[in-house]
Amino acid sequence: MPCEEVTVQAPSQTTRELDLPEGVPPLTSLYLYIAGSCNLACRHCWIAPTFDPNGSNDQFVKLEYVAKAIREGKPLGLQSVKLTGGEPTLHPQFRELVALIDEAGLDVIIETNGTLVDDDLAEYLKQKGVSFISVSVDGATAEVHDALRGVPGCYKDALDGIRALVKVGYPVQLICTLHRGNVSQMAEAVALAESLGCGSVKFNHVQRVGRGEQFAKQQGLEIPEIIKLYHHVENELLAQSKVCIYFDIPFAFYPIRKLLDDSLSRCTVRNILAMLAGGELSLCGIGVTVPELIYGHMDNGNLREVWFDSPGLALLREQIPAQLEGICSQCLHRDLCQGTCVANNFHVARRLNAPYQFCDHAEMTGLFPASRKKAIEQ
Repeated sequence: MPCEEVTVQAPSQTTRELDLPEGVPPLTSLYLYIAGSCNLACRHCWIAPTFDPNGSNDQFVKLEYVAKAIREGKPLGLQSVKLTGGEPTLHPQFRELVALIDEAGLDVIIETNGTLVDDDLAEYLKQKGVSFISVSVDGATAEVHDALRGVPGCYKDALDGIRALVKVGYPVQLICTLHRGNVSQMAEAVALAESLGCGSVKFNHVQRVGRGEQFAKQQGLEIPEIIKLYHHVENELLAQSKVCIYFDIPFAFYPIRKLLDDSLSRCTVRNILAMLAGGELSLCGIGVTVPELIYGHMDNGNLREVWFDSPGLALLREQIPAQLEGICSQCLHRDLCQGTCVANNFHVARRLNAPYQFCDHAEMTGLFPASRKKAIEQ
């Protein structure tokens, strides 16, 4: 099986072909945070949705919002939709949402905790052409996973969900967020993914946003540790693994052979827009905790107007990647990386073009690769 990580699609149509105004790029992907609640209470969550184990509250995006966004987004170049949350499968009309997107001819990917996925739902998603599904499993044992996710028994439920998805043919990606409580289980997590029939494992580190901000202070890994773990993956785990392994680290730390790989995953932030559970249009899910990055609402406007006229998006297009600051301005990979995570950069510094905190810290401590910096003109 070839290694292929889900990516935000690059535009297949040009601005001229789509008749977009000068300076306005195609809208490639819509991120739908369809549930403002979750049936788990993860200590590291960067969005911090309401804990709602029964899906009984009303924090769910309206189907008419989604239908309207798709209708208005397709002429702008819309190709794919990502369903996430909170926990997307909590949405009382989750199947109808999937069907709506499928009928529009758009690619669908899903991020889920897997606990509500059974054989019937897995079969439905396969029939509706959902192309990629990732499931969060934060450790190789129930004790470690359940402690992070806050609900006893959720490890077993997540694994049952993965088995159901694998049974119908999905090469599920197992996503594991690393922290001090599970970092010793990396090899075991890969072995677990292999035993379940997953197609890949992705290791993330804790984002210092939402609940993750406090959790990172207690259990987060330091930059030197993360870099060391990445080398461990590249030099040891990959050679032993039967599944693909991905690791969340900026491009400047990649070996050259990996940079030459056409399937590199990246956030093409200039070509995406998010819709939150209440119908707000935002840079991404960060709008839940950083309201300055909300650009409009489906109730009192439309997606086309926001995409064309939002001052926040205009500033994003002006500054990213051309006006990135600090180490990002010197990095050879600036135009590919685009600051790694603009949302996180804004949360930290209140500027869209602030340098990525990881790389900024690496530069200050002498860990940023000198070979990946542009020569400074005298």
